[in-house]
Amino acid sequence: MTKHILPTYGTSRQKGAALIVSLLLLTVITLLSLTAMRSSHIDTKIAVNHQQKQLAFQAAENAFAKLTSLAPDEMKDLDVPGTPSSTENNVDFIPADADAHTSADLEMTLPVGGISRPGQFKFSGFGLNIKTIVFQADAFGEVDGSNARVHNRMEVALVRE
Repeated sequence: MTKHILPTYGTSRQKGAALIVSLLLLTVITLLSLTAMRSSHIDTKIAVNHQQKQLAFQAAENAFAKLTSLAPDEMKDLDVPGTPSSTENNVDFIPADADAHTSADLEMTLPVGGISRPGQFKFSGFGLNIKTIVFQADAFGEVDGSNARVHNRMEVALVRE
């Protein structure tokens, strides 16, 4: 009778070392992916905040654009007393390409000495014999539902006869 000798497998000394190494590698890869996800989340927040700041800036600039585009007849209708005062004009602005609603407040202040004597200011190099009223205009733009707010300031000259 012949004896069949079967080979014996698994008699080496590994005893699960491959399992431990693969679990360690899986843990390291998981930690790296979590770090990358957290970093991309922070980058997204930064990008959204920058976009909201730009929308608020555009709203404030739009308020200035509306102020400086007034027709001469509309400019004559502005109440300009001879003493320092301020008037407020609330301007709503919704950009066509954005979902967020933005708004702007425009405040015009007549500083002390804001009304010039005739010919004090030159326009295109010529000193005209007219009074000029110089306002300090402040535009405050903001995006609804966020903390994005912008304050822009400029001087506006109103020419009066």
